[in-house]
Amino acid sequence: MRFLPTILLILSLPAGALAYAMTVRVLDALLPGQAALTLFVPLFVAGLVMLPFLVPFFDRKAKRDLAEHARSLQSATKDDGGAPDGQHDGQG
Repeated sequence: MRFLPTILLILSLPAGALAYAMTVRVLDALLPGQAALTLFVPLFVAGLVMLPFLVPFFDRKAKRDLAEHARSLQSATKDDGGAPDGQHDGQG
């Protein structure tokens, strides 16, 4: 399931749009004439609905970046003779 995070990323927009539309309808039915609530609460709800769809995609990207950083640190320590970031054994 290598493509699952990307598929979930694509599905997050329709899920958020559906949640937004449903929240607007519910708020209009419960609280007619409350423009401020009708604007901001549905955006918040849509963001909450989209979050579980977005997390796997960004988690995969973060893990890839972390692995790349670890590889670069490992190669830097091999080139420096064992001390990362130019730090040597207290002499300097």
